[in-house]
Amino acid sequence: MMNDMMPTIEEAITPDIEAQLEHEEWERGQEERDRWGAVEAEHGPLLTAKEWAQHCKDLNKWFGDGTCK
Repeated sequence: MMNDMMPTIEEAITPDIEAQLEHEEWERGQEERDRWGAVEAEHGPLLTAKEWAQHCKDLNKWFGDGTCK
């Protein structure tokens, strides 16, 4: 019964706390992008645009065929 009376995060969060959380999430994403950028600079891209398009086409066909059903 008491849990029903507890405020949710949406009810208790203030704009400055929400902004801080969004900033921290962005920082984590930026660190990941920076690490990936360094890997690509050293080893080149994982897939070219043409290879990625072919991969997406093949994967969509695979799902369309019902392979994982």
